[in-house]
Amino acid sequence: MTIETVLARAVLLDALEALDEHLASIVLVGAQAIYLRTGAAEVALAEFTTDADLVLDPRELADDPLIEEAMTGGGFVRDPSNINPGAWISQDGIPVDLMVPDAVAGKGRRGVTAGQHHRGAIRRTIGLEAVLEDNGPLTVEALAEDDDRRIEVRVAGTAGLLIAKLHKVSERADTPLRRDDKDSHDIYRLLVAVSTDDLAGAIRRLLVRPVSGTVTSDALDMLADLFASGPEAPGAVMAGRAERTIGYPEQVSVSSSILAVDLLRALGRWA
Repeated sequence: MTIETVLARAVLLDALEALDEHLASIVLVGAQAIYLRTGAAEVALAEFTTDADLVLDPRELADDPLIEEAMTGGGFVRDPSNINPGAWISQDGIPVDLMVPDAVAGKGRRGVTAGQHHRGAIRRTIGLEAVLEDNGPLTVEALAEDDDRRIEVRVAGTAGLLIAKLHKVSERADTPLRRDDKDSHDIYRLLVAVSTDDLAGAIRRLLVRPVSGTVTSDALDMLADLFASGPEAPGAVMAGRAERTIGYPEQVSVSSSILAVDLLRALGRWA
């Protein structure tokens, strides 16, 4: 395990401590959630992350303390290198993103309308709606030997994480500077670690929920375009490329495409 991953977990716990009064409204997403949910997935790429991603549900968010005051009180500052709302950074330079799914973010384009909280404290993001419906409590533990902290928090489920990652990869597919092969490999990790039947069942539930239905349906179209259309599809290629020098890129590209087809067929979205 890399020192960056250990530090990212410590900063995640710092952020959860800072936002302790808002824990009921928080869902952990991103790579740290994926690793917690997929455990010892049989993939060559080791667990690696340098940040923490938290979703806040404004429907359950208390007015006190203010998010900006809680974060600054916990030693965080707005990231000076990132103009986007919700981009925070620790004293050690570890990023923490605070986000709200677009469907429940109120009026605005980037910021979030949530009671008295500053609009710049949290960022609206399309594609995270599914994690509001698909999540459950897990205990998040520190990874450093001299840190014994353990905090229970809601963690996004594998279906919600898959939907969120598909939106992220699709959004960045045409912007080379923003693309990250690891995001596509995270999708491959989820497809490998979770049975097709289990994913399909959870996705069916998301499709009929008002908050998550549209983004889930859109994500399945993205899965078809980015992965299921073959090993040369953009997402399949990126997933394989993430294992260059350490694994089996061609095999990963083929496997991710086959697993995507299996899932879409189980959902009746592939001929």
